[in-house]
Parts: sequence; C-alpha cells; structure tokens
Amino acid sequence: MSALEWLVDDPRVFLTGWPDRPTVYQRGVPPLAALFTQDDARRIIADPALRSIEVGMVHQGATAAIAPDADHATYTLVLNGLHLTWPPLTAFARQLASELGHPVTANVYRTPAESRGYGPHWDTHHVLLAQVEGAKVWRLHPPIVTDPLDRHRWTRVGFTDEQLARVERDAMTVGLEAGQVLFIPRGWIHYGHTETAASLHMTFGVQLLTRHWILQQLADQAAEHPALRAALPPNLSAQRVEDIVADTATTLLSWLGALDPVRAGAQIHTSQQLAVVGVTR
Repeated sequence: MSALEWLVDDPRVFLTGWPDRPTVYQRGVPPLAALFTQDDARRIIADPALRSIEVGMVHQGATAAIAPDADHATYTLVLNGLHLTWPPLTAFARQLASELGHPVTANVYRTPAESRGYGPHWDTHHVLLAQVEGAKVWRLHPPIVTDPLDRHRWTRVGFTDEQLARVERDAMTVGLEAGQVLFIPRGWIHYGHTETAASLHMTFGVQLLTRHWILQQLADQAAEHPALRAALPPNLSAQRVEDIVADTATTLLSWLGALDPVRAGAQIHTSQQLAVVGVTR
C-alpha cells in the first residue's frame, strides 16, 4: 500500500495536480495511529535518546519555558523533525516523498482540551495534517502572500492589524476528527483549537521544489559559462548599474538560448532525486 493511500481518498486524482483549496480526506484505514500515538510521545519525552530534532511547549502562539510534557493540561507539545528520528515516521515520510517527488518532513503536536497552541500563521510548504487522536477545530483563510518562498515566512512578513482582523473575522471553520486528513496548501493561513477533547495530530510538510528552485539549479550550471563568471569593471560604484544589468541579461539569454535541455535536465533530475531523500548540494 502506498503512503499516499494512507492520507488521501484517491491518490491517482491527487497526483494529477495539487488541490488549490483546503481539502478534508476521510481516511482512518489503515489506522494513522500505527505511525504515532500519545504513548509514543510519552516515550520520546522520557528517553532523551529518542528526542526529536526540536521539542517545545507552546500556548496561544507563545513558546513556554517549561519542561516538555506529553500530558500537560494547558500547553501544546511540539515534536518537530520526527522524519529524522522516529523510525515509523522516517520510513513513511521517505516513502511519501518518493511518491510525490518532493522532500517531506514530519512533526507531531499534542494539544490538551480547551486550548490553542499557535495563532494565525502560514507555511511555505503544503501540509497534510493527519488527526490521530481526539479532535481539533481549524480556522482557514486564503493567502495574503501567494505561493510563499522561505523569504516570505509569516515570521518575516507578518500581518497588519487590518489583515489579522480580516483573517479572524472571515476564516472558514473545519472540524477534524481522528482518522481524517486535512490538506492545507502553502500560504493558506490557519490556526486550530481544541474543544472538549485533547488532540494529537501529525503534519507531513511537503517541502516544495518550485520553478524558483529550477532557476537556482540553472544558475549553478551557468557558473560553468566563462562569460557569466567575468568580473565586473573597476570603479564599479561610478558605473551605470542599468547598463551592467542589461549586459548581464544579454549574456544570460545567449547562454540559455544555447542550453541543451536534455543535459541540463539530467543534472537537475539528479538534484531532485537527492532532495527527495534529504540530500542537498
């Protein structure tokens, strides 16, 4: 059984194109708890050798300087980077990455009843959010920044007061129960809270390779073109920058015009395959 079948209703449809809106999938068989449970969270907290890459406690959007606790009555436990340290999620994330062709990370969050961990925020990656235990109510709002890159992280861009008021006023509500999966496209603003039941959910972050990533790969290949390695002239501060930009653009376009897409594509394919298994170069 494919990893994607654990998360979405019809993998063949999903693979034809990313959904452009939040989508709920009615999963649950096989049980998502086979990957992680509340007992696993307790085990990780108790054994430092099993710790995830990042362990923390948050409440109402703020980090709390308290010891990690998988059963705290108020604060949310955050276990980030479990795709690197927890064998079931390591194997699952790698399989999912292979099927999607993009790197995948895995985090786990445990929120007690009548509580909220993070406030409104957006991610620079797609999220497949799998509800394992309990229930959680999510508020979702269309992007302020379309298709954000790392430079557009919400912690850098932030909200204006007017934007935040609009998000909190106009966000749609989605209730998620154990066995359901919520797909959140990158850039969509989201925040969740629990009601009468505690919640344990996993997030699989699809770390998207984009056209901008392709341009970065091509820029690396362009470093082999002597004309693009040429130094800029002396007395640079006195030069007309627009002339230098125009000359560089002309040289770049000439290089791109002569580019062999098969040869260039082979190198990029290798980089993509390495990225899927977590190797960057």
